[in-house]
Amino acid sequence: MVDNEKALEEVMTFLDAPPEPGSADDERFGERLRQVIAASIPLDEGEDAEDAPTLQLDDAFRSRLEKVAKDRGGNYFGDHPNGIGPTLGMDVSKS
Repeated sequence: MVDNEKALEEVMTFLDAPPEPGSADDERFGERLRQVIAASIPLDEGEDAEDAPTLQLDDAFRSRLEKVAKDRGGNYFGDHPNGIGPTLGMDVSKS
């Protein structure tokens, strides 16, 4: 794993010249893309300032990265090995 600034540099390079799908560079692009998105999640009201994002991206660029991640397929934060997808806002209780 590289630091977030280096990951952002690599993402910018890959955005300019996308790697061949399925290649090792493509896998690295996906990893760095997830890292950059995770490192730039803005704080919600009431969250501790200590948890502030380490990368400050403008909303338009962050939205572009999220779109690229979604276009690459799957959940850009990874898929649960047991097939459980995102649960935020979903009622997953057993009835």
